Amino acid sequence: MSAGNADLLASVVISTYNRADALRQTVGALGNQDLPPDRYEVIVVDDGSTDSTWEALRDVSVPCHLEVVSHDRNRGVSAGRNSGIRVARGRFLILLSDDLLVPEDFISSHVHTLDRFPATWVVGGFRQLDELTRTPFGRYLDELERGFEETRKGAPLGRSLWELDWPTARNLSLPRSDLDDVGLFDERFRTTCEDQDLAERARALGIRFLYNASIECLHNDQAGDLDRYCSFQRRGASDTVLLLAKSPGLHGGAAIAKANARIKKGDSPREAMRKFAKAMLATPPLERTLRLLIGLAERLGPPESLLRRGYRLAIGTAIFRGWREGMRRWGDPASDRTQAEVRAQSRFEGLQPR
Repeated sequence: MSAGNADLLASVVISTYNRADALRQTVGALGNQDLPPDRYEVIVVDDGSTDSTWEALRDVSVPCHLEVVSHDRNRGVSAGRNSGIRVARGRFLILLSDDLLVPEDFISSHVHTLDRFPATWVVGGFRQLDELTRTPFGRYLDELERGFEETRKGAPLGRSLWELDWPTARNLSLPRSDLDDVGLFDERFRTTCEDQDLAERARALGIRFLYNASIECLHNDQAGDLDRYCSFQRRGASDTVLLLAKSPGLHGGAAIAKANARIKKGDSPREAMRKFAKAMLATPPLERTLRLLIGLAERLGPPESLLRRGYRLAIGTAIFRGWREGMRRWGDPASDRTQAEVRAQSRFEGLQPR
């Protein structure tokens, strides 16, 4: 593999799809860093967007090198990141979501942490927009994200630093050379689980993960609504079926598999009834009706505890629907046949110059 540009410290890689407004602000913030602009580059992969993404990138002005890679169709976040990684020239890679606003020391803090802790990948933190937390669902979403962050933390390593069980790739840095051995993202993961799959391969090679809460970005989620979140969870559940089939030893007993599998002989009556109810609610007409009722309830202003029950039901229904779609696509992840077929189809590849 080519060693890249020895003088280029970091490459920030963003895969984006139909997020023009948020992307414009993300790239603009990356142009305002405390590093000299010739020490880093920004690579944006337009993954088949049909909005004004191209115009936004054409009009944005940053002092560093901005590279734009275009896909002629939407191929998913893994393919987008891989395309960006292949053209990256920096010694370090920083993978960033298209809706995060970064601080001025964003790149330098990632690099400093990587230098301080060799053989690690670094995950930064983020917080929600204040505007998002002014709505009942925004507050619910914020608590979900905070809970997810806390459950992944391991042993403390210092001020604002923790060992991390599993990284996410929305604010992740790593030495580019690590991917020579780890390989790229598996492009079958179109929405989620791609980072966990990559991390499993990295962990097997002795790489550790670290969470640096001081690298805090602002989540510029300009929608933050229930419909969009349910759509994301639905697509993510389908990808989770693939992850469980690919790594059954690590994830075969996951709660999501038990809760959304087909009704089985050993299920308790309560479990069987829950699955039956989800199957009914997961039909498109009832799913739409449920969300309409939740929207009506939000306008009426009942206690938030009641709304949160509705949110959990709607999200659980979306996950159930996505899980069943994933099973139709990949098969039962607990099946030996499915696991063998998924392993045989593995599409991740080593980082090679093209």
